Amino acid sequence: MFSFEYNSYNYRQIMNDLAAAMGTSLQNCTLIYPPHIADGFSTCVELPSGLQAIISDYILRDQFFLKRQKIPEEYYVLRYEDIRIEDEMVLKIDGEVLNTRNEQHAGIYLTSTLFDVSYLGRKGTHIKGVNIIFNKEWLAEHLNINDPEEVLTAYLNMRTGSYTIEPIDNEYRRYFNEMMQSDPESPLYIATIQNRILLLIERFFTRLYEKSKTLMASPKISRHDVHQLMHVESLLTRDVNSRPPTIDQLAQEAAMSSAKLKKLFKEVYGTSIYAYYQRQRMSIARDMLLSGDFSVKEVGLKIGYSNLSNFAAAFRKEYNLLPSEIRA
Repeated sequence: MFSFEYNSYNYRQIMNDLAAAMGTSLQNCTLIYPPHIADGFSTCVELPSGLQAIISDYILRDQFFLKRQKIPEEYYVLRYEDIRIEDEMVLKIDGEVLNTRNEQHAGIYLTSTLFDVSYLGRKGTHIKGVNIIFNKEWLAEHLNINDPEEVLTAYLNMRTGSYTIEPIDNEYRRYFNEMMQSDPESPLYIATIQNRILLLIERFFTRLYEKSKTLMASPKISRHDVHQLMHVESLLTRDVNSRPPTIDQLAQEAAMSSAKLKKLFKEVYGTSIYAYYQRQRMSIARDMLLSGDFSVKEVGLKIGYSNLSNFAAAFRKEYNLLPSEIRA
């Protein structure tokens, strides 16, 4: 098992120490994991706005334990994690344990450097994500939050089963995918990464503010139900080339009634199950069309439309443009 502990908020230093612990070195602040530990990479990015981020995509080849020890300096880390878990993953935040087995963990959440945070992952687990570190002063300056202390306190007060981890939806995933697809050699690389990171942060805190207003008025969703919803979302987005599972099939997977599934899914993801699936299809179609590598017909067929008129109508409903107009 590989094990690494640290107690710093300087991401470049953390990455240097992690590489040294693995018997390797960084290449332009990028760690290519030794093959006996993992396949893939983590890279640190220092942005002009004062933000630091670590972007990762790797598959574990051994057990992997990572722990950030608490420090007296108060920083906050926004963690976007899209993890396919093999066997088991154990996440601990300030003594609170989240144990997840053989499923998708796709969430975004906030931690503080005032708390210990640790992970234990098993061989075969695929980890994709970005960690973004900032302080209260950064929030006040860049997000126009007049009282960041109040906002952060509200979040920490909601650190109970339902609202610790917010499930990742299509929009969060699109921002992350656009970061992963950015070319580090491009002169626009840093600008692109900074823009997508700011969009992630802004969306998280906007949704946090909305939740803080409604939390007292609505019943809490249990941690178990949140993770069942993550599982349902992963089934919906796994393959848009074929017909989605029915509501009854998804309800059976989630071990809840169809009525409860529809209600909770809309509360967490902000739309109905079918509308969410459609949005994912149209997002994939949009990306394919913008790449310039596919015709409208090829894209329509790829996402499961045999009738191109139906595809055009669905695309226009989502983007107010016909597929043929997207690159105009």
